[in-house]
Parts: sequence; C-alpha cells; structure tokens
Amino acid sequence: MKNWVQFRIARPTDKFEEVINFYETGLGLKRIGEFHNHEGYDGVMFGLSDAEYHLEFTTHVNGSPCPAPTK
Repeated sequence: MKNWVQFRIARPTDKFEEVINFYETGLGLKRIGEFHNHEGYDGVMFGLSDAEYHLEFTTHVNGSPCPAPTK
C-alpha cells in the first residue's frame, strides 16, 4: 500500500496572466484547478498527471500581499 502525500507550493503574483502563460503554454503543465474571487483572490493550480505535487499561483484585487522575492 502506498502512503499518499500531497505537496503544494503556492505563490502570490502581480503578473498572473504572464505566469499562467509561462506554465501552461511555455512548459505545457496541465491546469488542474482554479478559483475566482475567493475573498478577493483568484488562483490557478498546475501539475502533471498522477503527480503528488502541484504549483499554485494567486493574485488579489488589491495587489500582492507581500513583496516579490529578491534575486
């Protein structure tokens, strides 16, 4: 029997459409979920088929709640 673990990396972004285009069109990841206007947030999740992990990106109507990471 396999022990299932799901791992998610979530990041806010002010470049929501550009991020979607990069991961969906550029890298070919499958959009596995999305949500709209959840307390002001929109989000999209990307992953690979049968993968135990996914990436989530969010954007807020008032902009990012935190500064972008530095280089």
